[in-house]
Amino acid sequence: MDFVLILVRTLWLRNSQNFKIILMSSTIEIDKLTHYFRQVINGQILPAYQFQIVDRLFDAQDMYLEHIQNYGLLPDLKLSEARLSREAVDLAIKLIKSFDDEDSMAGWDHTKNLPIKRTTVLVFLPGLLEMQTVHEALRFPRGKPDSAKFNLDDYDECLKFNYDIISLHSDLAMDDQMNTFTPAKSTFRKIILATNIAESSITIPNVRYVVDFCLNKEMVCDPETNYSCLQLVWASKANCDQRRGRAGRVAHGKCYRLVKLHLYNSLPAYQKPALVKESLDRVVLQEKKLNIGEPKSILALALEPPNINDIEVTILKLKEVGALTIHMGQDEIRPFDGDLTFLGKIMAALSIDIELSRLIALGHAFGLVYEAVIIAACLSTKSIFKIYYKDHLAAYKSKFNFAVGTFCDCQAFLNVYKTWLYHESNQQFRTTDAERRWAHLHNADIKRLREVHLLIDELQNRLRQLHIFVPHDIIIAGAFYPNYYIREPIESEAVDRELSSKDPFRIIMLRNVPLNEGILYRSQIEKQLKSLVDIEDMKITFENTKYKYKN
Repeated sequence: MDFVLILVRTLWLRNSQNFKIILMSSTIEIDKLTHYFRQVINGQILPAYQFQIVDRLFDAQDMYLEHIQNYGLLPDLKLSEARLSREAVDLAIKLIKSFDDEDSMAGWDHTKNLPIKRTTVLVFLPGLLEMQTVHEALRFPRGKPDSAKFNLDDYDECLKFNYDIISLHSDLAMDDQMNTFTPAKSTFRKIILATNIAESSITIPNVRYVVDFCLNKEMVCDPETNYSCLQLVWASKANCDQRRGRAGRVAHGKCYRLVKLHLYNSLPAYQKPALVKESLDRVVLQEKKLNIGEPKSILALALEPPNINDIEVTILKLKEVGALTIHMGQDEIRPFDGDLTFLGKIMAALSIDIELSRLIALGHAFGLVYEAVIIAACLSTKSIFKIYYKDHLAAYKSKFNFAVGTFCDCQAFLNVYKTWLYHESNQQFRTTDAERRWAHLHNADIKRLREVHLLIDELQNRLRQLHIFVPHDIIIAGAFYPNYYIREPIESEAVDRELSSKDPFRIIMLRNVPLNEGILYRSQIEKQLKSLVDIEDMKITFENTKYKYKN
């Protein structure tokens, strides 16, 4: 987005200031953007015009640790160390139990000693590990007993208090995620443990309470190694405001932030831009592809420019992997610039990480470009093996089986995709249920396999533009030119339409039979086929210019 803003602003200033640019966001950093898109009008420098649309029917009350200190020991949290403390988890559990008192206003079930209508609680956590920690604490607040000695159901407080716990994470199976929108049963309380996926992309019904640990996981580039990794950080105030808004959609609600007010006031107002905290590899490649100037000069035009040292390290990395030349033409070595090599053009053309682009380039060099494209596509999307929140071992078992003793995720991805594609191409998935049963047996995610399939097509199309093709096509075409043909994959819908919905395994169709002359060839056709099937079992029909034989 930062690089797009650079391009939009540059083209807007150079070509057409009469062109309207509309930026929309609920947490936009308005002052910076209005200043960034300032323009000269009648000799005056004026900021971009801004307006707000206020349309909230309900509000959410902010609560901090100071408001709930009577619930137990408060965690000792510091701005310099973002962490999920055990004390904060214990407070969250006690808070959730206390919500029954507020929900009791709508009625009470005396047989179950619970409110009749219990609203949904949305708990924001930074990642899957933290979600598992809170889930375990909700079930066994006094510690998990030994399953070999005790029946865990006797100690499971989720069963005791009718808690329906649902996890919402982008890595989890879609089946688990869709449970978020299923209404809870009477007297049951739905507790949704979610990452920032629930901040703005979806609206969850019946949420009255939000419990926010004010934590996030962000992709951060290590300045020493120039590699990006996920780090646990404090959320920005903009993130926290978005989370609070989840509780004020259908009714007045409450947002419990499990930090002290002074720590919250010290949090950054907004997240750092991607150009500042993430790797600049792809941005520099796109800039070089557009050939609009030296990367250092262009990136200096960003809303928040990256550190000049990060740009230099990125250029050096791209030169090291062979994406940029060391020299600029005949000039001396330039630490902040270089010309795109053919490998660099491949990396710039493909919409994936440079390491995966390099994998495809090496696949092309060694005659394995198709396999390399499959692996790169699988590594560019979420896991094609379903990860169930309560059964992580199932996905590992499936990967282990498809890896065929190699203990390699890449090999597992390649094999499961090829297996799925084989079944799909050979029409072994005649119904959606058949495909679903296969996926369930192997813990494969059909939706993500289809995403991988589309990405493979996209990558192959982009490679064709660079004159990179699947090797065996090139070999055969070169050997037998000009006498060769390519067999296209069979589309089941086309076959069904061509055969008028008849069984393709029991029918032979002859095309281009002269109109109204097919009957003249009947005896000859029967003579040719009688060695394969009895004439009594043959059924021969003529449809305009088509001749069909059915067994």
